[in-house]
Amino acid sequence: MKINCNILQFHETGQLDVLKMDNVTLEDPVNDEVLFRVDAFAINRADVLHYQGAHTTLPTFPARIGSEATGEVIKIGAKVTDFKVGDRVTSIPLNTDKYGVQGEYATVPQDYLSKAPENLTTEEACSIWMQYSTAYFALFHVGSVKKDDFIFIPPISSSAGYGCFELARDAGANAIGSTRSSAKKEELKKLGIHNLVITNEESVENRLAEITGGKGVSFVYDPVAGNFCNEYLDSLSMGAVIIIYGLLDPNPTLYPLVPLIRKKAIMDAYSQFNHVEDINKLNECKAYILERIKTGAIKPVVSKVFDFKDYKKAYEYMLSNQQIGKIVVRVSK
Repeated sequence: MKINCNILQFHETGQLDVLKMDNVTLEDPVNDEVLFRVDAFAINRADVLHYQGAHTTLPTFPARIGSEATGEVIKIGAKVTDFKVGDRVTSIPLNTDKYGVQGEYATVPQDYLSKAPENLTTEEACSIWMQYSTAYFALFHVGSVKKDDFIFIPPISSSAGYGCFELARDAGANAIGSTRSSAKKEELKKLGIHNLVITNEESVENRLAEITGGKGVSFVYDPVAGNFCNEYLDSLSMGAVIIIYGLLDPNPTLYPLVPLIRKKAIMDAYSQFNHVEDINKLNECKAYILERIKTGAIKPVVSKVFDFKDYKKAYEYMLSNQQIGKIVVRVSK
């Protein structure tokens, strides 16, 4: 029996008003697909870029949106071996809008699902994979970050930034975060983030030199790019790696050839989608993250929860940049 439900999708790119709640009929899952009832979903900056038409994932209209959701398996395709009806699952981002998850029901291939960790709430469980998989491949596959390294994470109050901080701290690295003003400073300290650069109030270069004792940073996890890159280029250590995974600064990101040569550094145009397409690497990431969650070494921070009918308010809250951690929309009661 096919399912009639409400989902979020867009029929053209633009600003937030292009994102609609549409009533649709979902096809039954086939082959390796899993259909699950969505209890909650998380929203990410990538979702905003998607409906704006600025994301690396090109939309196919009507385009479903979203990559992180938690819920109960309702139906499975004939080739599904890892899940059964009744399992509680959480979805992993993949590079297509065919499998968007923001709605009352969602269909995802089994490789891009995991069992929802039993020690997390529903809201926490749908907040795992975008932040931790993005950070995992950047830190350990591209950056080769190791114990005692100094790394720079701007802005650290985002879910992606905080996820990177947790994994780096767990690996023994020295994480330095940034935030634009002092407004979030005390809350960030409560989360264990003590090395902070207040970018609107102090020199990034001078503060990084102070914190690292002049050694510089060996890894930068940067979703801002644009002109902001110039603020830390002279603070790199030899052989540093810069990960550019976002474009929050609307100014063009110019390739800084000379500063990179001076430090034998690289600037990587990064997306976790280029890694999760490799199933072996994806499974490695899954095992690592789920084990760290099981032990309590890492745990998602949920900033605020909205009802499904208020999905636009959830996106407006993201656009306000007030959050520390993940923004979640609760679907089922």
